Amino acid sequence: MSKFASTPIAMRIPLLLLLTSSTLLHAAEGERTITSRIGAAKVFLSGAQVSRSATATVPAGRSTLVFSGLSQELDPMSIQVTGKGGYTILSVNHRINYLTESPKKQEIEELKERIRKLEHDWNIENGLQQVWANEEQLLLKNSVVGGQQNGLTAAQLQAVNDYVRERMKALKAGWLAQEEKKKDLHEQAEKLRQQSGTLQAQAPRPTSEIVVEIDAPAEVNATFTLGYFVHSAGWTPAYDLRAMAVGRPIELLMKAQVVNNTGEDWTRVDLSLSSGDPTLGGVMPDLQAWVLDRPVLLETAVFSGRTAKAEAMSAGAPPPAMDGDVAMERLEARTTVNNTVMYRTTTVEFTVEAPFSVPADGQAHTVGVRTHSIPATYQHYCTPKLDRDAFLYARTTGWEDLNLLPGQANVFFEGTYVGQSHLDLSRPQDTLAISLGRDKGVVVERVKRKGFSEKPVIGGKRTVTIGWDLTVRNTKGTAVELELRDQYPISARSEVEVKLDDAGGATVNEARGMLTWTLKLEPKATQKLAYTYSVKHPKGEPVVLE
Repeated sequence: MSKFASTPIAMRIPLLLLLTSSTLLHAAEGERTITSRIGAAKVFLSGAQVSRSATATVPAGRSTLVFSGLSQELDPMSIQVTGKGGYTILSVNHRINYLTESPKKQEIEELKERIRKLEHDWNIENGLQQVWANEEQLLLKNSVVGGQQNGLTAAQLQAVNDYVRERMKALKAGWLAQEEKKKDLHEQAEKLRQQSGTLQAQAPRPTSEIVVEIDAPAEVNATFTLGYFVHSAGWTPAYDLRAMAVGRPIELLMKAQVVNNTGEDWTRVDLSLSSGDPTLGGVMPDLQAWVLDRPVLLETAVFSGRTAKAEAMSAGAPPPAMDGDVAMERLEARTTVNNTVMYRTTTVEFTVEAPFSVPADGQAHTVGVRTHSIPATYQHYCTPKLDRDAFLYARTTGWEDLNLLPGQANVFFEGTYVGQSHLDLSRPQDTLAISLGRDKGVVVERVKRKGFSEKPVIGGKRTVTIGWDLTVRNTKGTAVELELRDQYPISARSEVEVKLDDAGGATVNEARGMLTWTLKLEPKATQKLAYTYSVKHPKGEPVVLE
């Protein structure tokens, strides 16, 4: 029997704990912490691929290196470790470190110290203000007692009153001065409390660590490259659409709103944006047999592939060369960052060619991606029954070759912000219509014709005829094309009969009761239109006729 086996049970547990602690201590002593830096981030529509690099002198033999301070959002299955130096990577493991402190700890402590100082100063000012108030009460009390008990003469009483008045002025001024100081201190402290609350809301997160065991035949200066996928990051496309004038192309600026909430800042990294989404998965769906007497069995995997044209866009011409600082100052500020478009098999990737920083604050940070000039035709549109204002919109073609993604768009016309629109590119369409807002230069009036004819009741039914007059004026100095739409009622019952008596030259959609006029108005021109319809309905049933 071994010596350990003969040890009493009460003594075994502490001995086991001692041996375990000793083993962990030796393991910790054998580990070496390596500092790494984020050099690149490829951001997907959901998630991001992060690349880190590090250098270290590795001794001969086996070593355990710990790359610490990584994001908790790290996907362990996505870890890749490579490097140079002639060493052998024996194993790569992942673990969570729950003992890390918030990187904002020192800033939070400094804010707390400043708040404590402001609170101390506020208490001093409040005490001084109380002194002014006490002196005022004492002065009032003494002046009343002195006047009642000492039998002062009128001159003496006047002198007392003058003294009390002057002293009260000083007391009030002192009290108000302390009040202003207290108010200022309170506002400063409140701002610091809000800032402190914001930092404390970013609770310390556990961090990931990648533990790499290597074997080197000799001491070597080794380099390491770590790659991994993180969640809580992504980018959303957004656009600026600028139409400078009717007849000119539309300038489309594609932007990316990049969000990083991974817990690790991306400081001056090589940033690229991919239209892919690894979180969707890449397994093609497979339909199974549909048996009516059994539950339907369908695979739920989603195919994540996106079709992309493999044709590169031509870049704009470079600006003319200029000499000197004055020439540089004349250059227009750039709204996009140089980038390269790479066409993968299933995705499009935009590589920003200047280092870019995205802090881990969960906020959207905007970077300009590319600018396109798109040919467009312009047309006005009006439905005076709903809105008498004419709307200008642009129709563009050829956008499908630009590899755009659906997103919100800020629309500008003639240098003025018009509003927001949405580029819906998910549907197959050759022409994209973009609203450019109201144009007060085109005036449309819709007036019901005075009087209407009503035929005598025949067979329990009556017939009513209604007419509308439309007037369109172009007050602009240029010709405009206008699509004007109106409608007449359609009947859902056989008892009610509707007849379009005069379409006024409009194109008629009988199924929907739509009237469409396509007009070309010369500068300062006016055009009149009219249409009438008749409705026959039972006399006792009310019908909305307009």
